[in-house]
Amino acid sequence: MLLVWLCNVGIGTVIGAAYLRHLPANESVRLWIFAHFGLVSTIVTLTAIGAAICLVLARTIRGERAFLAAQSAVWMFFHIALYTDTCIYKLFHYHFNGSAWNLLTARGSTDSYRLGPSVWIVAFSLAGLLFAGEWALGRFADRRVRHARENGRPVAWKPASVWFLLFAVPIFVEKSIYASAGLTLDREVQQTSGIFPAYPRISVELFLPNEWRSKLPQGAEYTLRDEASMLDYPHARPQFAADGPRPNILLVVIDSWRQDMLAEDVTPGLWKFARETRRFDDHVSGGNATRFGLFSLFYGLHGSYWWPVLAAARPPVLFDELEGLGYDLRVFSSATMDYPEFRQSAFSRMGERVIDEFGTQAPHERDTRLAEKLIAWWNERRDAHDERPFFAFALLDSPHQIYDFPDDATPFEPFAPELDYVEMAGSTDPELVLRVKNRYRNAVHHADHVATTILDALRAGDDWKNTVVIVTGDHGEEFAEHGHWGHTSNFAPEQTRVPFLMRGPGIAAGVEARPTSHLDVAPTLLELLGADPRARELVPRRQPAHAAEQARAHGRGVGGSRRVDRQRDLPSADVARPRVPHRGVRLRLALARRSIRRVPHRSRRALRGQRRVRAFPRAGPDDRPCRALTRGPVRARRRSHCGWSTSRSRA
Repeated sequence: MLLVWLCNVGIGTVIGAAYLRHLPANESVRLWIFAHFGLVSTIVTLTAIGAAICLVLARTIRGERAFLAAQSAVWMFFHIALYTDTCIYKLFHYHFNGSAWNLLTARGSTDSYRLGPSVWIVAFSLAGLLFAGEWALGRFADRRVRHARENGRPVAWKPASVWFLLFAVPIFVEKSIYASAGLTLDREVQQTSGIFPAYPRISVELFLPNEWRSKLPQGAEYTLRDEASMLDYPHARPQFAADGPRPNILLVVIDSWRQDMLAEDVTPGLWKFARETRRFDDHVSGGNATRFGLFSLFYGLHGSYWWPVLAAARPPVLFDELEGLGYDLRVFSSATMDYPEFRQSAFSRMGERVIDEFGTQAPHERDTRLAEKLIAWWNERRDAHDERPFFAFALLDSPHQIYDFPDDATPFEPFAPELDYVEMAGSTDPELVLRVKNRYRNAVHHADHVATTILDALRAGDDWKNTVVIVTGDHGEEFAEHGHWGHTSNFAPEQTRVPFLMRGPGIAAGVEARPTSHLDVAPTLLELLGADPRARELVPRRQPAHAAEQARAHGRGVGGSRRVDRQRDLPSADVARPRVPHRGVRLRLALARRSIRRVPHRSRRALRGQRRVRAFPRAGPDDRPCRALTRGPVRARRRSHCGWSTSRSRA
């Protein structure tokens, strides 16, 4: 078994060599040595798990053939899992983790991806070759042991000891480099270790004498709470006048709609519609995935608060207040709302008012049927003379991977007939990028047709003039501009910037160039219903000064923001942190109605690490219908790091 294990270490090292492609282009000799030896160290650690399983099987399974089959299956699955992880890292720059497992096992998650025939052909071919090779290796090792015993000689350990020595030396050197990097705060080596899955990080600082530790360079200390957060949301509720305005609200979200895809050739219907709207040209989502993009849109909170909100099954204040004001709420989603778990959070009290079953697997057909059901609901309300204002949310899923569209709607060619993730993981060839991107453009073009059908149906009725219409995306989509495919992998503009169109009573048409964010949509809608904009100020701290000192002593934060205690509700430890520090641009749409007197906004503290900023001056007489106020330093407008990423695809 030792020989089989050592041979599989070699096979795993060959497969894992794909991780070395992600080294910096100008790496030093020290970093080069660490990376290559670190690969060997990681593979030895991971294969030790497979060897332990085989050892248990050897003790429990009787029969040579049965054991060989079980051993071959173990190593086959190990190498397939390793190869899969290399592909995931190439595409998204993170490894197979709990979020990826959740994507595979959660109900409804298959709407987020689809593996084409080419992927399964490669998988089964690789599995067959690995199983046959492992079977032959097991037979060879078994015959060698038998031959040695039949000749009365002990099992030859010399070749195995040579292999062991070849592995031991790199591991020792690599661990020494990593330990010294930890002592000298060499971030380059520590960051490079992240390219390997389950890399064993070992620090020797605790074993050094106190006088030595006192001479080491000191880095910033921080404490991250791992226990579950206690939700304190909301701190206060908005107040509305009984005779205040009650416009209808239609919120249309096109999945994966990136900012530059609002174009006359890609989305002709929405491009024409944009002329009569307020078009926000510098708008960012609250994340680079559906989970956090929609969460920020509904709640007005950053994506790091998703986990405590989900645990408490807490709907957003926006939906609570709309219910209290007598609105008729409906949710139409082409993608299942079981994944991400919006049925258990934002829509937890809506029940059958969430419509996400359309009797077909094709996303473009689901989008078409969604529009039909939404229009039929409007007709039912009209026939029943329902005078209640409505809130309708529609999520169109065609532009999400796999980029689906009808066979006869292909204005952009050449396009990829399917998404070959194996090919995409190994290449960023411009021709491949063009074919994949054209497939995406065709899907966006179809979504534009569906969205325009919905808007035309609303325009034909009596509700058009009294309806606030918002059309936007939940996140963007990247096509190897920064070495990634899709979303959830990077906080670059391609994955975070989205179109944002808004029209309705009191909203002036035009182009808004100042930066805005999904986090401001829910407060803006509440203000359109009459909520006092001054309620958006920071709430006073709820703890006395001595409690703050005690909390700092125990590594806890105090104080609060206007909705959730900023330090108290830290995300759980399994949330993947963005690689670039989050700057948290807090911006306001605050589009005022003609009938409401404008109240000057007082300044507020921007997010942690930012200076105090004043709101932009009030709009003058020429711009009375719209006073789009922005908050936060303008210099942060291009940083676009407004969310959290935890998983592949929609999650």
